[in-house]
Amino acid sequence: MRVVIAPDKFKGSLTAAEAADAMAAGVRERWPDAEVVVVPMADGGDGTLDALGGANRRDTVTGPLGRPIEADWRLDGERAVIESAAASGLVLAGGRDANDPWAATSRGVGELMAAALDAGASRVIVGTGGSAMTDGGRGALEALDARTPFAPGRVVVLTDTTVTFHEAARVFGPQKGADEETVARLTARLERDAAEWSDRFGRSIDGVPRTGAAGGLSGALLAAGAQVVDGAAFVAEAAGLAEALSGADLVLTGEGAFDATSLTGKGPGHVLALAAAGGVRALVVAGVVADEVRGPGAVSVAEAVGIRRSLRHPAEAVRRAVVRGLESIGA
Repeated sequence: MRVVIAPDKFKGSLTAAEAADAMAAGVRERWPDAEVVVVPMADGGDGTLDALGGANRRDTVTGPLGRPIEADWRLDGERAVIESAAASGLVLAGGRDANDPWAATSRGVGELMAAALDAGASRVIVGTGGSAMTDGGRGALEALDARTPFAPGRVVVLTDTTVTFHEAARVFGPQKGADEETVARLTARLERDAAEWSDRFGRSIDGVPRTGAAGGLSGALLAAGAQVVDGAAFVAEAAGLAEALSGADLVLTGEGAFDATSLTGKGPGHVLALAAAGGVRALVVAGVVADEVRGPGAVSVAEAVGIRRSLRHPAEAVRRAVVRGLESIGA
């Protein structure tokens, strides 16, 4: 029996690697002699740095609300890996209620990118997701200063959404604390930003998919010459997921909350698509499973072991849910 385990993080409870270990324990309980291959996933949000090797550097940069913060990143030979959430994350701003959606800045991300470029990185991977700002990438571009435009292939931006630059405030602003009036103001500012970036770099981002990630940061970087890609697909390729699935009998994936959006750009959705293409049976084990994606191949940890236990002992809860899930699909 060959089983591939490729979950994303269970946000607030388990990293992708911790979730994978818990799933592996459940698999081995049912099949002690199984060949288990662990491939922790990410889609460009927090957890991407760990999935691509983990941090080995730390720098002081400008936090999302202007205060200095310590941000982890990676420099591996000539490749750098940066998470927007580590420098400009909503968690760093204190969450939705403590955030200032108008003033929040991407400057810290730009400072990390500048540090990577100055250190000689020939390729900079920038994960987006979990950000506090909707500044159209202005803070980052100001920090990068004369380091833009980028040479082709030097900066790659990972996203988990196809939202366009002009839609960023409407779609994500409320999650960052913006009320209806602020969303309208942010949208108007994004329109001005888009025009400015087009004039400055000679590349229009109007209507371009994936340019609305991290409050428009992905769009600003695209205008400056970056490549913007599907984050889950990038991480999967870097981790060798397709090769791991070759010859597998079963794949397990999951995340904290599995819903319809999980199938459109998120890590578990990409895992399921690869599994389906290769004819590999799949089981989703998630903290909670939304009604629209319920089925025999999806198990809710909260329902399997109880919400209180799943919150207090998440790894053990995931292990038990995996055992129950394997039984439910007759594996």
